[in-house]
Amino acid sequence: MADQSSFGIAGLLCWPAFQSRSPVIHNHWLAHHRIPGRYVLFPVPPERLAEAVRGLSALGIRGCNVTTPHKQAIFPLLDRVDDLARRIGAVNTVVVEPDGTLTGFNNDGNGFIQSLRDADPMWRPDSGPILVLGAGGASRAVVASLAAQGAREIRVCNRTADKAQEIADAVGSVVKVVPWDQREDALDGIAMLANATSLGMTGKGPLAMP
Repeated sequence: MADQSSFGIAGLLCWPAFQSRSPVIHNHWLAHHRIPGRYVLFPVPPERLAEAVRGLSALGIRGCNVTTPHKQAIFPLLDRVDDLARRIGAVNTVVVEPDGTLTGFNNDGNGFIQSLRDADPMWRPDSGPILVLGAGGASRAVVASLAAQGAREIRVCNRTADKAQEIADAVGSVVKVVPWDQREDALDGIAMLANATSLGMTGKGPLAMP
């Protein structure tokens, strides 16, 4: 393990990597707070995830963030997972502990809620129905956090209905599953739309919504 007071490396496990702004954001704050280190991208295809995770400790990496498509696949590769991450069903942060073991956390939900409050301090989760597109790791975090904040109705719409139902089963009756072909109808009366799919990202198809 690297000396925790020395120059450190952290990064983002992702695939693809070119659209990420994470290095710009994190390196800005490392410099601002004079923390010796660097944040980089780790573009890892799904079939090589296990190799990459096993190498984190050996390479002296302090930890990493995890994004699409690895947030759920990384679970069995970690030594322990935080309770909140287990409830959400996804990991977005891995800490390499001093003994070299790996602990997974999920901060997606907290970050999402805070971004809403930053954009609108008067935002209320119970102001109306919320439509969430997608049922992957990001969606799980968003839905669980919205429910915890007091949302009264969350409509989850995903191309694979079974995955949306898994979220409903985990979070509770506040979640309503909407078939993908009814996503435009599900816009009726909503107070907020959250796109937790890859649609609209660089290299992906457009989010075809009015």
